Order: sequence, then structure tokens, then C-alpha cells
Amino acid sequence: MTLRLSVAIVSTVACLLMSAPPASAQTAADLFDRDTVQEIRLFINSRDLDQLRTRFREDIYYVVDFQWRNMRIRNAAVRSRGGVSRNASKPALRIDFDRYTTGQRFLGLKSLTLDNLWQHGSFVAESTTMAFFERMGQPAPRESFCRLYINNVLHGVYAIIEPIDNDFLARSLGENAGYLFSYQLQERFYGDYLGDELLEYKRRFQAQNHELESDAILYSPIRDLFREVNHPDDGVWRERVEQYLDLRQFITHVAIENYLAEDDGILGAYSMNNFYLYREANTSRHRLIVWDKDSTFAFPEFNLFRNAEENAVFRRAIAYRDLFDLYLEVLERCALATTEDDWMAREITRAGALVAPHVREDVRKPFSSEEFDQAIELLLEFAKKRPQYVLQEVRKIRAANR
Repeated sequence: MTLRLSVAIVSTVACLLMSAPPASAQTAADLFDRDTVQEIRLFINSRDLDQLRTRFREDIYYVVDFQWRNMRIRNAAVRSRGGVSRNASKPALRIDFDRYTTGQRFLGLKSLTLDNLWQHGSFVAESTTMAFFERMGQPAPRESFCRLYINNVLHGVYAIIEPIDNDFLARSLGENAGYLFSYQLQERFYGDYLGDELLEYKRRFQAQNHELESDAILYSPIRDLFREVNHPDDGVWRERVEQYLDLRQFITHVAIENYLAEDDGILGAYSMNNFYLYREANTSRHRLIVWDKDSTFAFPEFNLFRNAEENAVFRRAIAYRDLFDLYLEVLERCALATTEDDWMAREITRAGALVAPHVREDVRKPFSSEEFDQAIELLLEFAKKRPQYVLQEVRKIRAANR
């Protein structure tokens, strides 16, 4: 080939590239588009898939290819995840993109959760909960829905959930230099002081960053938090506790959970559960971040102080009148945010209609399609009745505490 011909070919290709319309950029915002049911395909060795199903209670990673639209991420990692939602038929999954390939990302994300939506027949309770936390000004992971195929076999409707990690912190809080911990449910824990040994706190609060730092740096402030919470009453209890916990944010978080009738959260029936703890750099002060809310919307008449006496942090915080009043105020704001523009009913209806045709095709779901329809109706009933109940109860409580 002559030099003149080579130059001509290069020139022609360059002109075609310049004249062609640019490919649309794919972003995480596209993945978490709440009005789209995505399609995700996983490709995994058949023997590994058999092992994942057989040993679904274990956190064993397997090599997987991950595909969304025209993007295929090779040599990613997949494992089973979850608590009571773990099963072999419709496995709940965690995808790590950088476990086997250092620095590998998907749309800037290091990992994703593929929630099998196993615990709530509506399929939309958790996504509605996360949207409501955002509506109330609290950071929450983004969620969308997908049809998940494993080796080209449809495994049903899943939720795609943004990981709580440094990227989430930067997006939602504007900084990520601090210390992030995922709460791990062990024995029952209601905010008690567990003694001076850091191991008891390390077992319950799993570091999500700064893992190479010493246990003293990571866990001493958490230990000190619960020591101060359980310190005898005196004139400086609140001052000492607020060195380690943003009490107003804590009260706000609990009020939103209780408005949504959550029985597996901070005031859970069996323990504190389903949250992350974050401590900004160069401070000892922590705040809560919401996670895993598929047990909300229990029933409209859910008591506003359910399990309150068992939790040491909440019980002692609301002994302060301004924090008690804040709790009631947030409950009122939740009721107004539910009914303003009929927000919650519209959100449930929108999400339910979006996933309905795909739910009916999901043969691996533990609920019938009729039970799905009934669950949506129960959510709509909650959206209608809960605000009135909460506002009435708040008025009664205020009257009794004048």
C-alpha cells in the first residue's frame, strides 16, 4: 500500500468519525433511572453457578461477566448476599467490579447490590422508602429495577442498589475522607456499652474504608460513643454524647423510620439493624445512613414509640425536651411530605405500574401475582391512613406533655 493511499484511508476514516453522531454517554444516573426497568445479564461458569446456589449461605466470590446495554465488564466478582432473603432459586447478589481487576469500575461504581426483592410482596416498598428518605433531606442510596438474566435465563425482577461507599459519601455528603462502617447484626444490641475491648465493636461495625488503620483509630470513638450514652445521668450527659453522635440527625433518622412503620431498623424488634455509621475525618462525631429497607410499611397504626424503651440511645435522647419535640416535628413533616401533591400514593402507583408486567413474568418470586396486587393496595392504604394516624397521635402526645 502506498503512502498516498494510506493517508487517503486515514483521512476518510477521520472524516466519517467527525461526521458521525457522538455515542450517547452512559452514566450511573442512566442506570438508576427510576422510570426504566433495566436489563442486566450475568455470565458465569455453570459449575460456579451450581456452587453459588448450593452454598448460597456463604460469602464465596465467583468470576462473572456483567453486561448492561452495550457495556460488558469482564472478570468481575459475584457472591450471594443478604440475611433471610438468601436462597438458591432467586439469589440476592453483590457484584464487585474491582476484586479481580484492580481499579476496574462500571459507570464509576466499584460494586452493586442486586436485591432479589424476596421479602415484600409489593416489590416497591424499599425503593419508595429510599425515595422518601431523600424527600426528607436524608442521604439514601439510589435504586432502580431490572430484569436479571443469568447465563441468558431470566431470574426475575431485581432492584439495583447503589453501594454505600466513598463515592456515595462524596455524592451525598460532599466529602468522603472520614470513616464508614456497616452495621453487622450479631447478638441483640440496643446501644448498650459492651465494655472496653474494641473487638466487641469491631464485630458489629465493619469498616468500609481506612481498613489498614489501627483498631484504636477505627473503633475507639465507637466504643466511646456507647460508653457515654450509657453513662449515669448528670448535667453534661448530652454534651459528652454529642461529641460522638449527631443527636438531631439520629432523632430525625429514627422518626422517618418509625413514620414508615419500620420494625427492623434502629428501634428494631430484635436489635438495632440496617444502617451505616459515618464519622467525618478529624472528628469523633458519627451520623446514620439508611440501608436495606424492605421491612417498612408494616401497618398504618404502627406505634410512634414502638420499642423505644429498649434502645439506650433513643430512650435517653428524647428525655431532652427539644429532642423530644424534634421527634414529633419530624413525624409531622413526614405526614405532610406524604400527602403533599399526594406524593406517596403517586410514587407507589408509578413504581407498581412500572414493574407489574415484569413481576407477572417472574416465576421465581415467592409471591403470586395476586399477592403482588394485594401488596400494592396495602401500600396505598398505608399512604392514605398513616398521615392521619400520625398527626392525631402527635396531637395527643403534645396535649399530654403540656
